[in-house]
Amino acid sequence: MLDDRALLKKGIVMTIAYAFVMSVTALAAKQAQTMIAVSTLVFWQSLFCVLILLPQMRGRWQKRPLSVWKIHFLRSFGGFVGFLFYYWALNHIPLIEASLLRTCAPLCVPFVVLMLHRTKIPKARWLPLVIGFIGVAFVIQPTPSHLNPWHLIGFASAIGLALSMVTTRMLSHQVSGQETLFVYFLVSTLLSLPLVFIQGDSLLLPVEVWPLVAVVSITLYVGMYLYNRAYTYAPASIVSPVSYIGVVFSGFWGLIVWKHVPDSFAILGMLFIFLSILISTRMAKKLG
Repeated sequence: MLDDRALLKKGIVMTIAYAFVMSVTALAAKQAQTMIAVSTLVFWQSLFCVLILLPQMRGRWQKRPLSVWKIHFLRSFGGFVGFLFYYWALNHIPLIEASLLRTCAPLCVPFVVLMLHRTKIPKARWLPLVIGFIGVAFVIQPTPSHLNPWHLIGFASAIGLALSMVTTRMLSHQVSGQETLFVYFLVSTLLSLPLVFIQGDSLLLPVEVWPLVAVVSITLYVGMYLYNRAYTYAPASIVSPVSYIGVVFSGFWGLIVWKHVPDSFAILGMLFIFLSILISTRMAKKLG
């Protein structure tokens, strides 16, 4: 029993560390994007992680059936879209609101499962989903006078993340975590490259942005490592709600760097979304 508690504590610590590190990633990304294009940043962060993971994959490659490669691509595409849209949103809305919308990924998971597996959403799941989407509405404020399309882009990042979450789960029974990450970052590198040129941007980095791109790349890799470790120590029913503390970290950075204070609607949205995630994870724990 003591061992289980110790593992649980490790999982919670890893989750909090992951949330903090990823908030630093977002902070550095928001600042880097004042000097370079989003697609350029995604290219360099992905290439960095590919180079870090490449030595770890030595001697681990195995022949995979086409079905696995299809899931690999879906997972990689979802992760790519998730980061691309998240970074785009960061350019136009406060850090805390972009982070809050991205954390809505668990709300989108049942709909992704519905599309991929034709699995109906259980009636019990609709209560937390409705509560969560009420929270999203508070953040987005979809009225003619308040609607900001960049809030919708921020929410689209949650859909991409949800796709990557579902397909990562599918891959976890067939391939190693290193392989999943390596393929994801490789595909992300390849997808971002043509986007850079289509948008008329450059891969060249101004000297002054190098430190920020380095921070984004390193913290992203460390964050992914901590995320995987957290799930080895603690169940998703613990990791998911605890990781919500990342929104608090993002709010702190927004206040310190940009003097942004969330309005009452954003705070209400935050509470509703957190309540939704908490109810969903409790349900999953009971079913598990």
